[in-house]
Amino acid sequence: MNGVTKRLWILLGVLSLGFSAIWILPKQKEMVSSRLSKDLPASVGSWTSEKREVSAAELKILAADTEFARRYYTDTYDKGFSGVEVSLVFSGKDINNSLHRPEICLRAQGWNFERERSIVIPNVFADGSGLQVREIVCVRPRVKHNGVEPPKNKFGEPVYDKRIQYYTFFGAEKIVSGHYDRTFADIEARLFKGYDQQWAYATFSVPVTSVYRDQGFRIPDEQVFDEKQSAEIMEGFMRELLPQVVTP
Repeated sequence: MNGVTKRLWILLGVLSLGFSAIWILPKQKEMVSSRLSKDLPASVGSWTSEKREVSAAELKILAADTEFARRYYTDTYDKGFSGVEVSLVFSGKDINNSLHRPEICLRAQGWNFERERSIVIPNVFADGSGLQVREIVCVRPRVKHNGVEPPKNKFGEPVYDKRIQYYTFFGAEKIVSGHYDRTFADIEARLFKGYDQQWAYATFSVPVTSVYRDQGFRIPDEQVFDEKQSAEIMEGFMRELLPQVVTP
């Protein structure tokens, strides 16, 4: 067995032991609430919103005590920008049936990933700290719906949509953007601090409208936003929203 292989086996053993430990740690009678509020404000600065309902399919696959909050925000000063959807999912007692990997869900819905990476959005909170998020840039061709064929673009192909999605997890103390990080934060809290915690899975998503012009459609200039512009607007909105709904 060479050195690299030996180190890999040791790492696998440590990870396996760590993930197994979460099941043998003592369960707490009550969970400590997430730092993220369950109440999304109807308006944030110049942004107003409408409530979005959770689909029956989502309710069916998640634990009964899972809680949700979802709103779609548009800027009253910028009529051309599509808007930002904010979706919050709060775990119940059975976290494995309350939260799921968004990568799996998105791919199951037909989205193809162009880019996936971890980033930090700077200066999100009042103390100047940033926010760790996982960024997913993805595209999806439209499909037949209710027997109606999707519109075609200039290439004779079905129109495709593109969007940027950020997600992260808010625990009782920590904010992490990875599932493994969340698991280790659970182990640390239960083993060394003696509490179980609720996690909030938060996603922020925005469409990239420049792809419609790329596909040959006549889109007014004020409604065309490329990937960089869309991300910048969404991050600006997050800097307004999150200090209002996250406990310092």
